Amino acid sequence: MLVAGLFRATRPVLSWDEVATADVAHRTPAQIWELVHHIDAVFGVYYLSIHGWTALFGDSVLSLRLPSILAMAGAAALTGELARRLFGATTGLVAGVLLCLLPNISRYAAEARPYAIVCLFSILSVLFLHRVIERPGAGRWLAYAAAVLGIGAFSLVAMTALAGHLAVVLIRRRRLLLPWLAVVLGVLPLLAPLIWWGLQQRAAQLYWVAPMTPHAVYAFPGRLVGSKLVAVLLAVVLLSAAFRPARPVLELAAVALLPPAVVAVAAFAGTSFWVNRYLLFALLPAMIVAAAALTRIRAHRLVPVAALAVIAVAALPGQAAVRRPTVKNGSDYRTLAAVITRDQRPGDVIVYGKDRTMRAGVGYYLRRDRSRPADRLMQHSAAQTATLKAGEYPDPDVRLAGAARIWLVVYGRHADPTTVRPDLRQALSRGGFQRSGEWQVKRGTMVLYTRRTTGPG
Repeated sequence: MLVAGLFRATRPVLSWDEVATADVAHRTPAQIWELVHHIDAVFGVYYLSIHGWTALFGDSVLSLRLPSILAMAGAAALTGELARRLFGATTGLVAGVLLCLLPNISRYAAEARPYAIVCLFSILSVLFLHRVIERPGAGRWLAYAAAVLGIGAFSLVAMTALAGHLAVVLIRRRRLLLPWLAVVLGVLPLLAPLIWWGLQQRAAQLYWVAPMTPHAVYAFPGRLVGSKLVAVLLAVVLLSAAFRPARPVLELAAVALLPPAVVAVAAFAGTSFWVNRYLLFALLPAMIVAAAALTRIRAHRLVPVAALAVIAVAALPGQAAVRRPTVKNGSDYRTLAAVITRDQRPGDVIVYGKDRTMRAGVGYYLRRDRSRPADRLMQHSAAQTATLKAGEYPDPDVRLAGAARIWLVVYGRHADPTTVRPDLRQALSRGGFQRSGEWQVKRGTMVLYTRRTTGPG
C-alpha cells in the first residue's frame, strides 16, 4: 500500500479541501483554536496534527499527503493482520492485496485530509476489540479506548463504527457488553467538545451534501470503491460469503455494513452525512470478508489468484483515473499559478472571486514566488478572520488605482469573469483596461487586464 500511495502521489492538483489543509497548516495553534470556533471544528485535531507535521517536514504537496499515505499503509497492514488472526495467513495476504487494488483507497491515501487516518484507527479498534474478547484486561481495554478516541478525534461520522463493534460483542461474548459500554461512555466525554461544535456547525459544514435518495444508496458502492465494475465484482464475492458463513465472517460483515446503514437512516431522517469518503473505513472489514470467501475454497487454490487478477484488471482504469492531474475536487490552481509565474511583470496585481478556494489554491502554488502579483484587495487573511475566507477592503476602486496590469481569477468557467465580481467593472472601465489574455481550466477562469496606452496625439 505504501508503494501504491506514493506512486504519482503529487501528480493530482490539491483539492479544495486539501487547499484548506495547506492554509490551516501554516496557522499557529492559537489561530487554529480560533478557527474551530467558527468552522471545521471536527477537523481541529487533524489541523493541529498537520500543523506540527509541516513544521517538521515542510509544506510541499508530498509532505502534506505523506501522513495519509503512511496511515493508509498502516491500515492495509492491520487489515491483513486481522484477517490472518481470524482466518489464516493466506486470507490475510488476500485481504491486504484486495484493499490495495481499490481505486479510492489509493485516492484517499494520497489526500491531505483525515480519511486515511480514520481508516487506520478504525481497523486498529477492531483488532484491539478482538484482543479484548480473547483475553480481557485493563491494558487491552485501554488500547481499545484509545483507538476509539482516535476515530472520533478525526471523524465523528466514523463513530458509527461502534454499531459494528456492539454487534461483535453481542455475537462473540455478551458478558463483555457492560464493560464495553463503560469504555465507550468513558470516551464520549473526551469527544464532547467536538460533538457540540459539530452539531452547531452542521449546517455550514454540510450545506453542499445533496438530500438522501434511494438512488444515492444504489450508487454508493461504486462511489465508495471508486469503480462501478470493481464494486460489482466485490459484491458477487461478498454475497458468496453469505453461504454457511463462519462466525468471524458475520462479525466483520456487521462491522462493514452497520456504519453505512446507521448513516443512511440518519440521512433519510435529517441532515445528510452520506458522503463516500466519510465511510471509506467500511471497506477494510469488507475486504476481509471478501478474502475469507475467496480462500475458503480449499479444493481450488487458484481461485484467489484468479479472482485477484480479474479485480486488478477491472481496477486499472480507476487506478489510472485517481492519479489524473485534475481528478480531485476543485480547480486547476497549479496551471493558473504557472501561467502567472511565466507571464507576470513587476507591479502586477491579482484579485480573486468571492469564493474561498481560488485565493488559497493559487496562493499555495505561488507561495515560493517572491515576485508574485500583489493581492491588494485582501485586508485580512483567512487566518486573521478565523475562517477559511479572507476579508477584503470595501473600496476596490481605490485599492486598484494606479495598477497597470490586473489578474482576475474566479471559480468556474465564465465568458466574462466580472459577472462574478461586478464591483470591479467600474475600476476596470474607468482605468481603461483591456483583456490581454484569458485562460480557462477545470472550474476556473483567469483574465489578464492591462491598461490601454494612449498613443502620441
